[in-house]
Amino acid sequence: MPLAIALSSFVEGDEPRSLSSLLDFTPGAMIWTVAAFLLGLIFMWKLVYGPITAALEERDNKVEDAIKAAEVARQEAEAQMAAAKAELAEAQANAKRMVEEAMGRAERQAAEAVREADERAKAELQKARDTIEAEKRQAVQEIRQIAVDLTIQAAGKLLGHEVDADKNRPLVQQFVDSASDLPGGSA
Repeated sequence: MPLAIALSSFVEGDEPRSLSSLLDFTPGAMIWTVAAFLLGLIFMWKLVYGPITAALEERDNKVEDAIKAAEVARQEAEAQMAAAKAELAEAQANAKRMVEEAMGRAERQAAEAVREADERAKAELQKARDTIEAEKRQAVQEIRQIAVDLTIQAAGKLLGHEVDADKNRPLVQQFVDSASDLPGGSA
């Protein structure tokens, strides 16, 4: 209030005062000014600075919490990425193993197919040889039969009379068989 009095006396006074009179040192006015300032500071501290300080601290806490949460999220993301990389490496290893197993099975199956085809070819070749041998024996038998018949006919013509084919056939057959066993004879 002394300030208000000083201002009113400055404005209302009869004589004009200069601005320098406001700056004059008055001990009473000084005490009231300091008291008003301290009283105002207490109210300002409680009503203005307190809530502002609390709001700033709350904001700082939220920022720190957000930083901590971000760090935790980053660590979790790194852990998930490491797990994903491990799963990918495991999947690649499994795929490689499966491909190698499939190739091994394919090689074994190809070898088995070649072996079976080789066995079938050998069996077919042996069957063909057996067939040829049987036909050869049959042809040789037929040739011997023809040789026996021709020999009997030739003997009959040489002797000039009819030779009994049924009676002499075993003899000629024995001769033809013994001739084929000789070193120069054909089997």
